[in-house]
Amino acid sequence: MMSNENKIPDFTTLQEAREFWEKHSLVDFSKNLEVAKEVKFKRKGKLVVSIDLGKEDENFLFQLAKKKGVKYSDLITSWVKEHLLES
Repeated sequence: MMSNENKIPDFTTLQEAREFWEKHSLVDFSKNLEVAKEVKFKRKGKLVVSIDLGKEDENFLFQLAKKKGVKYSDLITSWVKEHLLES
């Protein structure tokens, strides 16, 4: 029987998946893998944007989000929405 340590969790967001795979190796889960015949990616009607920030700005963003009690991605989204409404 496989232990929970070797079971790939069900992710609800890409963020969860990224954080998990940053800390784990696919090799540790090789018994859980199977060959996929076809892979389809569905967009959920949301735009995903990549932002390059320096470490100092990144740290400031994380601290500000923590201070406000929100996820950093939600903070960025609110900023973008505010600026779009002002336009």
